[in-house]
Amino acid sequence: MEGATTKAQVEELTEKLAALKKDFAELAKLTKDKVVTGTTSWSKEHPIATLGIVGGIGFVLGLLVRRNRG
Repeated sequence: MEGATTKAQVEELTEKLAALKKDFAELAKLTKDKVVTGTTSWSKEHPIATLGIVGGIGFVLGLLVRRNRG
């Protein structure tokens, strides 16, 4: 039977999956740290632009909330 998998094959695939999960978790953490660091440094270098962006987001959220209430 070509479609049958042995216990050894299942264990090997399980080990590979565990290694991939570990690698993915490390990559996700590194990416998150890089994005947070980059965003923080950009906002410190451009404080006026940051205020404009935050103000724009607050304005849009205010419009959406007002629209839903009445």
